[in-house]
Amino acid sequence: LSLIADWAGSVQSRDFTVQDIIYLYPSTTPYPGGFKCFTCEKAADNYDCNRWAPDIYCPSETKYCYTQHIMNSTGESVLVTKRCASLEQCLNTGCRDSVNMDQKVCTSCCEGNICN
Repeated sequence: LSLIADWAGSVQSRDFTVQDIIYLYPSTTPYPGGFKCFTCEKAADNYDCNRWAPDIYCPSETKYCYTQHIMNSTGESVLVTKRCASLEQCLNTGCRDSVNMDQKVCTSCCEGNICN
């Protein structure tokens, strides 16, 4: 126990420097449990969406990352939309035929940092 007390006494506190703050800034979140999602509207495919997705934190009222993928009858990508989402926006996930019967619309939600 005295060894721990001696060690604790030898540790000196210091103020953060500008370099420390710049180094630590990327690991900070705007609120506890903050997370990011890929975000895009009507990208041509998943690659285009993720490639140009802005790197921003989701609003605190959202808890999930949402993806909607529209594919043609051969399974090729037509449009991809990704965003932050609330629970209500994630209640109806899965695939369905589009109004345009040659297309399928698939939606999914996930929980975690940039999980979509």
